[in-house]
Amino acid sequence: MFADLEKIKEMFESYARSFDLSIPMIRVKHTHSYDVMRVGERLTDELAWNADAKNAGLAACLLHDAGRFSQYRDFGTYNDGASVDHGERGYEELLSESARYASATDGEAWEAILQTVKWHNKKSLPELAPEVMPFCRLVRDADKLDVFELVQRRMDNGTIEELLPRHKIDAPLSGPLLDEIEENWSGSYKNASSLLDFLLVQLTWALDVNFAPSLRMLEESGALTRIRARFPRDDRRVQNVLDDLFSRIEARKLRVL
Repeated sequence: MFADLEKIKEMFESYARSFDLSIPMIRVKHTHSYDVMRVGERLTDELAWNADAKNAGLAACLLHDAGRFSQYRDFGTYNDGASVDHGERGYEELLSESARYASATDGEAWEAILQTVKWHNKKSLPELAPEVMPFCRLVRDADKLDVFELVQRRMDNGTIEELLPRHKIDAPLSGPLLDEIEENWSGSYKNASSLLDFLLVQLTWALDVNFAPSLRMLEESGALTRIRARFPRDDRRVQNVLDDLFSRIEARKLRVL
């Protein structure tokens, strides 16, 4: 498995700059792509991946949101439900560029990257080929970790509404979302319309973390504790859901790789 990460960075940068990076929301995804790659570098170092696997994994991290650029250009939103599945779009766009990327990857690495881009954003992963699954797990973890940090930073500097335009900042929690999480401990964006809804869905992401270093980094960031502090303390139902979620996150530590 071979991937020339420096050459892939050049190709990605050329692709990204074919869009208008002066548009704030497109610029966010440009920055996010590199940030996810940097988180992936920390994870692959801690997981002691060999150089070939690491380079292919970091290439997948960098390219994971390739479909976001044309999604926003064409639809003016990052809401997959109201536009296109950005994983599928990224896969299709990169597949059409396979001949160009052939100089930077071998067939095995490129197929793993393509499949990772296609599946990284799905609510759950299907059974994928053993040479693909580690890259999907890496990208999903690195993506989550960066979004946790991004959301916290945006809340701190008062620009969260720009990042989450569909979510009402001061609205209460959604009853259907609470029902959904109590039933299966996973939340969907179709039931999320407020900032608190989004944050509750984010908390459930910790139950889908794949690697022990990922969960440790998430805990060390303090994001989980800071998110919990935003929920109403006098709502017994909400606090019961949070108690159960955090208990499940503790149990997850015993199961991650």
